[in-house]
Amino acid sequence: MSEQGRLGWRFKGKTPLWFIVTAGLLLLNALLHFGMLLTISSWAQPVKDADHSYRLPFRDGAIYFVQPWIGEYLNAWWIGVGLLVALALLIFLNRDQLERG
Repeated sequence: MSEQGRLGWRFKGKTPLWFIVTAGLLLLNALLHFGMLLTISSWAQPVKDADHSYRLPFRDGAIYFVQPWIGEYLNAWWIGVGLLVALALLIFLNRDQLERG
């Protein structure tokens, strides 16, 4: 393929550990978050009890109760945004390590 036909960017040397870790955490967070939301009806409680006191209402009218730490995580949209911003910032700060590829 000609040089002009190539798209994208790559690291000049080996992919840095900071990129692998940050991108991995971003992917893991997305998979865990969406996986939990997609399967919540099979593992969450429909009724509040002592262990499952965090209320998670859904747009379809369903309400589930989960442990507070799970509810806080599922409502923490800022984790994914923060990881994405951190990745973009790290790429910007290390842009000298990138080349068109």
